[in-house]
Amino acid sequence: MRKFILTVGIMLLAFASASAQDNMNLPGFHDISLSAGYGSNMQFFDSYKKIISNYPSYEAKNFKFFPTVTAEYGYRVSNKFAVGALLSFQVADSHILNEGLDNTKARDTWYSLMPQVRYFWYTDKMKNVYSKAAAGFSARRNKYTNVSGIVEKFRDFNFAWQVSAIGFEYGQTVCGFAEAGFGTQGYIVAGVRIKFSL
Repeated sequence: MRKFILTVGIMLLAFASASAQDNMNLPGFHDISLSAGYGSNMQFFDSYKKIISNYPSYEAKNFKFFPTVTAEYGYRVSNKFAVGALLSFQVADSHILNEGLDNTKARDTWYSLMPQVRYFWYTDKMKNVYSKAAAGFSARRNKYTNVSGIVEKFRDFNFAWQVSAIGFEYGQTVCGFAEAGFGTQGYIVAGVRIKFSL
């Protein structure tokens, strides 16, 4: 599996380099990206609901949030707009105390799929300044394991969204980017983007 991912990565880089032009921020170009985000609203609301649970003997603590990992695809349809989709993955761990005993471990996992649109405020051949909006759905799995090893699993679906008020991208074929906003990906998102043409 590792060799396959490495091979695909090398092929994409070679393909992107071969398709490079003076300005890849023009209509008709594609991009793929991989990023990590911090501060997902889904992790925040999940921990909030656990903390204010109606059960008097129930307490959640020791929250551990992992960065939200996102893969994105975009297509530049005009000088001002790009459309595409993103797939994100995130995990949160916590401990559940019942009657003061730390007897349950909880793991929440989310998979989110969202169509997205980017609006470009400024663009030249090396830089882009943009805003992004995305909305879709998220599948969540809750896994609870107590000290006896008994596992309970629950699944549900939720609305997922991301609004990045400002994003900055620098580079030509291979770009670094960062975004600030709120939603499923988090309030700070940073990653690498590769541009190419077909």
